[in-house]
Amino acid sequence: MAVTPSTLTELTDLAKDYFTNVWANQTNPETALKAQFASLQGSNFTGKKWIFGIKSFIGGASSNAGANKSLPPADEGQYDQGEANVVRTYTRMALDGLAIEVTKRQQGSFRPALAETMSDRLQAHDLEVNRQMFCAADGKLCDVLTDGGTTQTLENDYSVANGGAGARHVYAGDLVEFYDSGGSTQRTGVTISSVDYGANTVVCSADPVTTAGDFMTRATSDTDNKIAGEASGLLASVEASTTFETIPITSNWKSVVLANGAVLRAISDSLVMQMIETIRARSRQVPNLIVTSPGIVLKYSELFLPLRRLDGQDVQLKGGYKPIAAVIHAGGAIPVLGDVDCPGSRMFFLNTSAFRMADVVGTEWADMDGATFDRVVDKDAIEGYIRKYWNLITIQRNANGVIENLEDLTLDRHA
Repeated sequence: MAVTPSTLTELTDLAKDYFTNVWANQTNPETALKAQFASLQGSNFTGKKWIFGIKSFIGGASSNAGANKSLPPADEGQYDQGEANVVRTYTRMALDGLAIEVTKRQQGSFRPALAETMSDRLQAHDLEVNRQMFCAADGKLCDVLTDGGTTQTLENDYSVANGGAGARHVYAGDLVEFYDSGGSTQRTGVTISSVDYGANTVVCSADPVTTAGDFMTRATSDTDNKIAGEASGLLASVEASTTFETIPITSNWKSVVLANGAVLRAISDSLVMQMIETIRARSRQVPNLIVTSPGIVLKYSELFLPLRRLDGQDVQLKGGYKPIAAVIHAGGAIPVLGDVDCPGSRMFFLNTSAFRMADVVGTEWADMDGATFDRVVDKDAIEGYIRKYWNLITIQRNANGVIENLEDLTLDRHA
């Protein structure tokens, strides 16, 4: 069977209609975080990097003056220039020729064959973008706990202490690479044959020859996320050390971090209020969004259930999302998002105005030559791909904070 040009044209039109009229209007409860940030404006895109301005400190020099006395000196805040790379996120989609022809002949339309596959691919794409909203921009997906040849036991989602069980973002069919803990030695690239989410093990198509402490990264047939780069997510931005966006670390260019030396401790109202007030003292802003794991939300809600301390049902966030709770404090209420992609044992306190979504190209079909689909050489199938050129930009780092090493509940999202 040969797929004719008219078939490709009709499928292209249907794909664009489905994306615009169906998918773009749906609310995916699993990807709420990426809908909360405004678009980056007033930046210079050089073709490879964004260059943008940030304000790191409020200007002073305000003073009283007596009659016929000098005014205070002119002053302004401290400003700097940040840089961010573009990350390229792709998801491919293929349609079998048999499915195309059968649905057309039996129901008079390609839509049934197209819609199911498109829904799966678009959901996978959105989930990967949402995962990268949390990552540390280093490509690390998880760590290796035990090397068992073709069976690898995983731990630490995002390769951070207490970050999660390990296999949360790994799927059968994924291409992955492994590196030693320092990222200098690359192991053998493999395909994931199967995943056991209960045991946090993966079966690989070949022995990747790892050692305990190695980390895993997503890959393609000729590169991987460590090399290609990932978004500057919350684990990179909401941090109290290291140069970020080419701006050297200072007391003003760092977030509030309440850590506990990797030792887990219970969530408490004291910790939460300490975080809110420390952010207020440093930035003169109160967080307007808390993002954490569903397990920590449950822990916190149990703590204050008799006082009905958590209540978020009357709040609506951008994109039509509703928080599952709100933390009440002296200045009002902060909505809480429970996100299953959030690194475990962490509670992020954010000012959404401190971030910008920088899109060169938002999520869309690649159709540079006007065609969404093309024939697969030597196969009875056609394929296309979805792409997004983007990054998450932070313009006020000290307006955010994170409480780390909180006791969490492990919820099996794949059961």
